[in-house]
Amino acid sequence: MRSEGFPLLENGYDGSPFIYLDSASTTPKPQSVIAAVNRYYATLGANVHRGVHPIAEATTEEFERARHRVAALIGAQPAEIVFTHNATDSFNLVARALGLGPDDEVVLPASEHHSNYMPWRAAAKAVLVDIDAEAVPRWAQLASRLGPRTRLVTVAHASNVTGIVAPVEEWIETAHAAGVPVMIDASQSIAHMKIDVRALDVDFMAFSSHKMFGPNGVGVLYVRRDRFADLGLGNVGGGMVARHGEHDFEPREAPFRYEAGTPNIEGVIGLGAAVDYLRGIGMDTIAAHSRALGEQLLRGLVEIEGATVLGRSARERIALATVSLPLRAMRQQDVARLLADAHGIFVSGGHHCAHVLHDRVHLDGTLRASAQIFNDEGDIEALLRALREL
Repeated sequence: MRSEGFPLLENGYDGSPFIYLDSASTTPKPQSVIAAVNRYYATLGANVHRGVHPIAEATTEEFERARHRVAALIGAQPAEIVFTHNATDSFNLVARALGLGPDDEVVLPASEHHSNYMPWRAAAKAVLVDIDAEAVPRWAQLASRLGPRTRLVTVAHASNVTGIVAPVEEWIETAHAAGVPVMIDASQSIAHMKIDVRALDVDFMAFSSHKMFGPNGVGVLYVRRDRFADLGLGNVGGGMVARHGEHDFEPREAPFRYEAGTPNIEGVIGLGAAVDYLRGIGMDTIAAHSRALGEQLLRGLVEIEGATVLGRSARERIALATVSLPLRAMRQQDVARLLADAHGIFVSGGHHCAHVLHDRVHLDGTLRASAQIFNDEGDIEALLRALREL
């Protein structure tokens, strides 16, 4: 396992080594990211876009440099990058800024993470594309779900439950042909594959720092430049206003008008370092590694007698797979804990913030393993060996 540069993986938990296969929940942080956060506290520490003294100017410069790094990672312009608290915050911001009402419709697969489901059902009407018995969306249903009240189509680029990669190009083409914008949830895909928002022609995209080796509490919302005109305001207050009078106010230009209050400055700077880490390895290299581990994981899981593997027929996937094991006396959560306690292998067990998916495939929880660039074939084989011994 290539754990070098990851203090958590090098040091182990409470001094004991372990295999970390839970990157779909959150990724460990490389030393370079930790150092960037510490450097902010030790050498900068000021607020951004406010002060005129040297430390404030240096902090703002470092903060905006991170915005440029994120933009470069996905082929965007810096002015199209809004920093939020997390992907959930990004979805909620778009729901508010689009001014959705109860008669408006948002189309999405029934397999979506709660973060890309609940904001739409709270603000509008969620119209679901069905999933099959393996939890794979019936992609061809999209056109039939679009109607005169459809305001948005949204989909996970890679599922946080099955690891399958959505045909986002086809969905974007279909939605745009009907005059409907598209939002992609890139929370799982952003650290596994190369993404070019220009080539995709996507309107909105959201992802979280903590799933791509960056700090917690930072999210990214990409808004295609011309789409800002469709958005009202999000949160209001300090930092997002150019002029505030007694009877009216003038917001700053985008993206700053959507970044009210003091942001997670150290987190954004750490995210910039995480982007450097990913680009230093190369997204093509990461994608090939993820694909290989995902295929190894899937092959091993389907060979376990009685196991139900979700998304097994999908044509493309990242290094993430979910299975339900035929252990009547144990919940899948208990299996995950047993793997940790008996084998030092850390995975997820439960519903993975996708209750509707599990309801539709009639499973009360599943076991999820997700690998990243620091994992290797030995980690996957250790997991499969432990599962076969249960």
